[in-house]
Amino acid sequence: MRSTRAVGGAVRRAGADRGRRWRRAVLGTLALGALTAPAISSGCVAGFDPPSLVNGLRVFAVVADVETQEGEPESSSYASPGAQVTFRIHYQDGLGGPEEGSRPVSVYWFGGCENPIGDDYYGCYPAFAELAAKLEEWEEARKDDPTIPMPDLNGVRPGFGDTYTITISDDILEGREAPATGGPRSGSAYVFFVACTGTLGVVEDQGTGRAGTFPVACFDAGGRRLGPDSFVAGYTQIYIFEDGRTNANPEMLGLTLDGEPLPEDFAEIPNVDRCPIGREERREAGCSAEDPFTACHAYELDAIIPDNVAEDDPDAKQQDLKEIVWVDYFTDLGDLDRGIKLVSDAAKGDLGDHAVKWIPPAEPGIATLTAVLRDARGGSSVVQRLVRVK
Repeated sequence: MRSTRAVGGAVRRAGADRGRRWRRAVLGTLALGALTAPAISSGCVAGFDPPSLVNGLRVFAVVADVETQEGEPESSSYASPGAQVTFRIHYQDGLGGPEEGSRPVSVYWFGGCENPIGDDYYGCYPAFAELAAKLEEWEEARKDDPTIPMPDLNGVRPGFGDTYTITISDDILEGREAPATGGPRSGSAYVFFVACTGTLGVVEDQGTGRAGTFPVACFDAGGRRLGPDSFVAGYTQIYIFEDGRTNANPEMLGLTLDGEPLPEDFAEIPNVDRCPIGREERREAGCSAEDPFTACHAYELDAIIPDNVAEDDPDAKQQDLKEIVWVDYFTDLGDLDRGIKLVSDAAKGDLGDHAVKWIPPAEPGIATLTAVLRDARGGSSVVQRLVRVK
């Protein structure tokens, strides 16, 4: 799956002019990812746009808040049976330039899948395919009777918008067995999201591959199926443990640029000078190509992260270990020398240095700098700041 709507008005069957054209949906998780190479190629081969450049529709993270027994929300990726969980999606559309503006983005949610067969995300697909068909029928029926309730999956209805709330089943741990290697019984609830700049349409399983086909896709007004720069689907997962363990989302306090905190207030955002080396020059091939990080002022971009951000690993037996924490950086203008930095190592703990270098673009504009802090147990947090390029 690839990371990264509307139920109640926009879910429809892909039209007859398209027929039933099956192909694998563009579906992805907010996964751990791998350490990436520098954004600008330094060898003698042609460079490409790096993953840290936001030049299409990008979903950064889905952050969960779990209602505690006291009724207060707690930012966490673990919950307890019967808990209410609210998800918030963080995304950006970087395809439109300053002249075009951002495209309208619709976000759809599908919940109600707990402990699927094999505990794999694609174990939810058959149930979601049935739900998608019911939604299609519901769309037609509500034309005659708008009071007909929306169909649900195991009591959980689909949602629309930047947030989505579900309630974990009271019996989610029923029938679950403790792992043979030790530890408490556990279960998980999957919630799928779809971010689309067009209209959601129902598709069917092509029957190829282990995971199969995600049951919905995104189409433009002419019925053309949209690609990954306009359609991002994925899932997020909430874990439930019998021993009631928690996992707070890692905390991030802000961003700094050359050591100065970047303000949240748009009226106070800093000004920086353009880098005269254009985008094509930055990607050009050849060993003699000029290094823009040397020719231009490279600003140090850093996330403000507490030293104790990593929690203890409750399953560590041989020695005291911490959860692994890392930060992903993104920009829609300019370039980063790295897209990811490790923040906390399991054995060493906090590593201290998690800054990267950012160079502005050759054209003026408002650059959005994004940092996503993640831990290896599904927690995340997102901070965005703006910089004016003169």
